[in-house]
Amino acid sequence: MRITDLQLRGVHNLENVLAATAVAVLAGCPVHTIQRTLRQFRGLEHVMEVVRVLRDVTYINDSKGTNVDATIKALESLSSPVILIAGGREKGEEYPGLAEAVRGKVKRAILIGEARGRFREIFKGAASVSEADGLRDAVRQAAALAVAGDTVLLSPVCASFDMFRDYKDRGAQFKEQVHELA
Repeated sequence: MRITDLQLRGVHNLENVLAATAVAVLAGCPVHTIQRTLRQFRGLEHVMEVVRVLRDVTYINDSKGTNVDATIKALESLSSPVILIAGGREKGEEYPGLAEAVRGKVKRAILIGEARGRFREIFKGAASVSEADGLRDAVRQAAALAVAGDTVLLSPVCASFDMFRDYKDRGAQFKEQVHELA
């Protein structure tokens, strides 16, 4: 089986696949069953979930990316230029490494929610930044900026409670807005 047979992105997901495979082998699962399962597994909803590819722009819902490490891993897993939608309610953490992860990878950070001002400062000098009035506006801005080969990534770094019921609600609304794009 090849890495390209997997539908998951990123080294962190490959590490998870290897760990799960080791457990399955130790539990006596047949290799062909493990391979079939890995080929079919698309990942979890709201975790690096490819929502749609429209005009060769990939839209990814990583609404569960509610901390700095998750967003950094998401960015590291992508090779294309990224338009990042981030922000929400801070959870009292610091953001080590976030500006470095954004630099050279993110062509625009579109900020939403209560943390907009903080992220504007963090991303200063690392990426072009704009603010959005809400998720709908953020998706529209991202779609207008994106060109073929880009990825629009919702990976907020923050909790959702300033604008949404929870990360699932935020992710569902992101998917709805992406599907409304013409």
